[in-house]
Amino acid sequence: MRKLVAFGEIMLRLSPESGHRLFQNGTMRTCFGGSEANVAALCAQLGIPSSFVTKIPKNEIGDGAVRHLSGLGVDTSLIVRGGDRLGVYYYEKGACERPSKCIYDRAGSAFAGSGIFDYDAGMIFADAAAFHLSGITPALSEKMPDICISLCKEARARGLLVSYDLNHRSKLWDEEKNKEESERILPYVDLFISNMYQANSIFSIGADTASEESACITVARTMMKRYDIKTVALTVRKTLSADENGFYGMIYDGENAYFSKKYVTGIVDRVGSGDAFDGALIASVLKGSDMQTAVEYAVAAAVLKHSIEGDTAYLSDGEIKALAAGADGRVQR
Repeated sequence: MRKLVAFGEIMLRLSPESGHRLFQNGTMRTCFGGSEANVAALCAQLGIPSSFVTKIPKNEIGDGAVRHLSGLGVDTSLIVRGGDRLGVYYYEKGACERPSKCIYDRAGSAFAGSGIFDYDAGMIFADAAAFHLSGITPALSEKMPDICISLCKEARARGLLVSYDLNHRSKLWDEEKNKEESERILPYVDLFISNMYQANSIFSIGADTASEESACITVARTMMKRYDIKTVALTVRKTLSADENGFYGMIYDGENAYFSKKYVTGIVDRVGSGDAFDGALIASVLKGSDMQTAVEYAVAAAVLKHSIEGDTAYLSDGEIKALAAGADGRVQR
C-alpha cells in the first residue's frame, strides 16, 4: 500500500496534573503532539504507511520527538534536522465549568523558520497516495502559506489525495486571514475537513445552525460549489461542560450526506480528537471503505481519543470498529 504524507509542526506539550492549574504544584507532564503528526501516528497504527515531514532541531528534544513518532510506526526519514528550538505549548486541562486552556510558545521554532528549500518534493511524494495538512500550518509564518501551496500543487500534479483540515486557531490568526490563505490552498484540495461551525463562520456561509444537520449539508454544498472540492467531512461538537461533549460527523460526496451516530462522551483529554477523526477518515478512505462506514469509523476514533491522555490517539482498528458497531465501556474479560 502506498503511503500517507503529513506536513506540519510537532511540539513539546507541558501539562500540570489533572485538576491543577498551570504551575500550581510545580510538576509538569510532557508529551509530543501536533495536528498533522497525530494524523500520521494514527494512520500508521491503522495499517497505512505514513511519513511525517517537518523540521526540528538537532538536539535531545528533537531526538525525543523522532523516537515518539518512530515508536508509533511513522517514517521519520524525511524529517529535516536544524534550527534552534522545538515549539512548545502549555495545556491546562479544564474541569466542570472551567474550560481547558492552551498557551503557545512556538515563535521562532525550527519549523516556523524553515523554507521551501528544506523540502524535496520528489523525495517527499515518492510512493505516496495521500498528502495531509491543516490550517494550523500556514498560520505559523509569513512564508509558510507559500510552502503549503507549493507542496499541495505538487501532490495534486502527482494524482495524490490532498486533504486539508481547516483547524482554525484564533491565537495564531484571525478568521479573515485564515479565509484568505485557505482560499489559496483549497483549489488543490480533494477532501476538506472542518468543524461545521468554524467553516460556516470563516467562509461566511450563513447556514442556519438552529438545525445542525441541515447546516452541515448547506456548508458542505457551498464549499464544494465555491472551491470545486470532491468530498467534505464535517464534525459537530456540543460542549456540555469541560468533562462532557456531544460529538458526531458527516461526509458529503456531492450527492448524499452520510451522518454518523451521535455520541455523548466523557473526557480524559479532548486534545487530538479532531486529529483522530482525520486520521481514521483518511485511513478508511485509502482502504476503500464506503462513505457511511468511513464516517462511523472516523467519529468512533475521535470519541475514543477523548479517553486517552496526551495529544496522540493510541488506538487499534479493532477498538474503533467495535465502538462504531455499538460496543460500550464494559470491562472486556
